[in-house]
Amino acid sequence: MMSEYYKGIPDCWDVTGCNGVVREVCPAYPDHGKECWKVTGTCCAQGSLVMKDATEKIIYCRNKCKFYKENIRTKSP
Repeated sequence: MMSEYYKGIPDCWDVTGCNGVVREVCPAYPDHGKECWKVTGTCCAQGSLVMKDATEKIIYCRNKCKFYKENIRTKSP
């Protein structure tokens, strides 16, 4: 169950535009759509990038991910 912190934040795939095929194979779907930045193996950049480790993932999210930059980094407590 997601915390109240994520209330009103869209799912990552809605912001990034991932289609249903990519979404269904992504480990962030459906349970972690609001915490995709915490999940390794995600299919980022509409499925063109697979984040294999945590270091690669957080570097990508902090610098290039529209979902993370607009919904997580800017709203962190």
